Amino acid sequence: MSDRIFAGLMLFFSLYYGWEAYGLKVPFAYDPLGPRAFPLFLAILLAVFSLFVLFRSKSQQVEWPRDRLLLKSVLVIATLVGYGFTLFWLGFILSTAIVSTLLARLFEANWVQSGLGGIALGLVFYALFGWLLQIPLPSGQIFGG
Repeated sequence: MSDRIFAGLMLFFSLYYGWEAYGLKVPFAYDPLGPRAFPLFLAILLAVFSLFVLFRSKSQQVEWPRDRLLLKSVLVIATLVGYGFTLFWLGFILSTAIVSTLLARLFEANWVQSGLGGIALGLVFYALFGWLLQIPLPSGQIFGG
């Protein structure tokens, strides 16, 4: 029953998200489809999958995680929420490095592997998004940006 409640909430969210995406307008030529195409696609996809879960047969039982796996799931969500809160304050590179390090530790990498991987991901993603794709990324308020 809990999976159907969650699917209903996600269906409501997809409708709201689609409504907001439909109203998205920018004053300059963004691309041929405009800025709303991708969010509308995501809203439709989420609605379809929510309806699938909502109306699937009741013979399938959902097994929710317990104990350590539940704790790890909650910690992953908390880490990603923390990433959202620290992104503009710490900047893209530093916050991405920290969140990547913490997620690697949750998946049982050692500190050296986690730290090196986090730093590498922060720098590589900055090079990819900031330089190659020319997407403006936050430099961090603590660094004066």
